[in-house]
Amino acid sequence: MCSIMPIAIAFLLYKYSYKDIATYVLFSFFTIALLSIIIPPIGFYIYKQSSKIGKIIGKYVAIVALFFVYICTVLPTGILMKIVKRDRLRLKMPTVESYWQKYENKNSDYEYQF
Repeated sequence: MCSIMPIAIAFLLYKYSYKDIATYVLFSFFTIALLSIIIPPIGFYIYKQSSKIGKIIGKYVAIVALFFVYICTVLPTGILMKIVKRDRLRLKMPTVESYWQKYENKNSDYEYQF
């Protein structure tokens, strides 16, 4: 995935007429890839540093993504339920002596119980 990303970025830059920047991205990517093949410790160092940066970025991206999911789905659903006055969880039941609900068994025949 990480090896495809710079190529995809360069393709998008080339598509939108940023040919110089696309060439620089591809050149730097292939230079780093070649160096990491020739000298493995360089590749390991790049991997360690990029994984640290990835963890930091991933922490904040997750927070932002969950915030937008909450704003776009949960909040409008809650507001709509308040407007319609629908209580799906039955949190505002009337105060009664017992909260047991009556169950009427229409089939008293136990032949079809399974």
